[in-house]
Amino acid sequence: MRHLFVLATVALIALPPASTQAAKPNADELIARGLELRRASKPEEALQAFQRAHALVPSPRTLGQMGLVEASLETWIGAETHLNASLAAREDAWVRRNRAFLEQALEVVRDHIGELVITGPAGTTVAVDGNAVGTLPDVQPMRHAEGNVAVTANGAGFKAFSKTVTIASGARVSMAIVFDPVEQRAALALAAPAPLPPAAPALTFEGQRRPTWKTPAGTGLVAAGAGLLAWGIAWIAVDGNDHCETRRPACTAVYDTKMPGWILAAGGAAAAAGGTLLLLSGRPDHGDFTVTLAGTPSSVSLTGRF
Repeated sequence: MRHLFVLATVALIALPPASTQAAKPNADELIARGLELRRASKPEEALQAFQRAHALVPSPRTLGQMGLVEASLETWIGAETHLNASLAAREDAWVRRNRAFLEQALEVVRDHIGELVITGPAGTTVAVDGNAVGTLPDVQPMRHAEGNVAVTANGAGFKAFSKTVTIASGARVSMAIVFDPVEQRAALALAAPAPLPPAAPALTFEGQRRPTWKTPAGTGLVAAGAGLLAWGIAWIAVDGNDHCETRRPACTAVYDTKMPGWILAAGGAAAAAGGTLLLLSGRPDHGDFTVTLAGTPSSVSLTGRF
């Protein structure tokens, strides 16, 4: 008895309450609810009811009902998709009964739809109104509701592409994507510093004048003249002729040096003057010189005379 009580309790817990089972509508009840909401001018809520019914039991009827509500909401692309799918089930009893009405609704929907064809470089990723649609060249022509459409695209090495296209009802619009290259700053090439101009070679001048014969001769004459002049002056100074009381031979022989002194002095002065002239006129006017060009790969020496 105890075991039977435990099993009965588990079974009661596992089974859902009767009220819960009754609260879950089936697909037919959801469709009926959606029709009531449509008549009450609540298309958004009606669409949700039809979508729930289609999730439970997909059927051409639920597809058709969704398409009709989307047409009233001007959701043209969704309406066209669902109405086409419903009409494709030609053998369905509900579709046969409502075909004329469904086809009429489809024509109204198509009057608000155009086609967009996008071309461009291969590998370009494309998005329409923010929704990715694929990569070229695999992007197929797209059905799109009339009005403005934002097309964006991206390609490697190019600026992002963006353009707004106007879709006309029942018309095909072609748009080619043309990229602008990404602006790249040119790399700054650091040029090698320009070589400095070669420095002007430094000139080194070395010269030497060679003495002539006049230089030593003049020097000797000046020295000899200076000696004779000094000697003559000394003789003139020691001359005692004016102090002899008598003009004896001995007095004349010893003290009469005035005249020789003048002769010596005159000769010395003449010799010194001659030597000076020789020195002045004997300055060499030419000689050897050497010019060295420094600062060149190899020094160059030039030797000449001046």
